Amino acid sequence: MGNFKPSQYEIKDALKEVCRYEGIYVGDNFVMKDHGKYIEINIDADNKKGHISFDLYFDENGRLVDWKKHK
Repeated sequence: MGNFKPSQYEIKDALKEVCRYEGIYVGDNFVMKDHGKYIEINIDADNKKGHISFDLYFDENGRLVDWKKHK
């Protein structure tokens, strides 16, 4: 097992990856919370609510492996 800690991940790379798959426009502002095994993130977005939220999951090497979009 590696020494990966989600709070030390370069989050902009994960945001770009998630947004590319979700097909959304994202602003530069975001708030994140480290839950230990995943990061919860709220991102300014060009949509009805004005933001979009995800839980981002990483492997022990720091690679983004999954995300769950909040409804």
